Amino acid sequence: KKSKTIWDLEEYFVAKITGLKNAQEYYYKISPKFKCHKVKKPLIVINSRDDSIIGVGLEKMDLAKFVTNPNMVLWSTAAGGHVSFIEGLRPVRSYLNRVIPESSLLLRQFVEETKQ
Repeated sequence: KKSKTIWDLEEYFVAKITGLKNAQEYYYKISPKFKCHKVKKPLIVINSRDDSIIGVGLEKMDLAKFVTNPNMVLWSTAAGGHVSFIEGLRPVRSYLNRVIPESSLLLRQFVEETKQ
């Protein structure tokens, strides 16, 4: 059967190769929505609002779950896409490779604060 949507692809291909019943079970298993409260170590969640796959889902998610867990920080950017925040085709550059080192002081501070 031909997949016409991402949901179809997840339903007929990804769910099957991961041993799950269907797309609904797949999305439940991979969604951080049901796991945020369990995070015990410092975790920075990086998301792009223009992510055509996750961005829309994140808007529907209860972001309070990210904010209320003191071990998590949601870092949401306006642009970045879906995978690795790729910039350009040749040479391939990654937004994350540039921003993470620049933000390492803030990241280190977050980790130290969550240890207290």
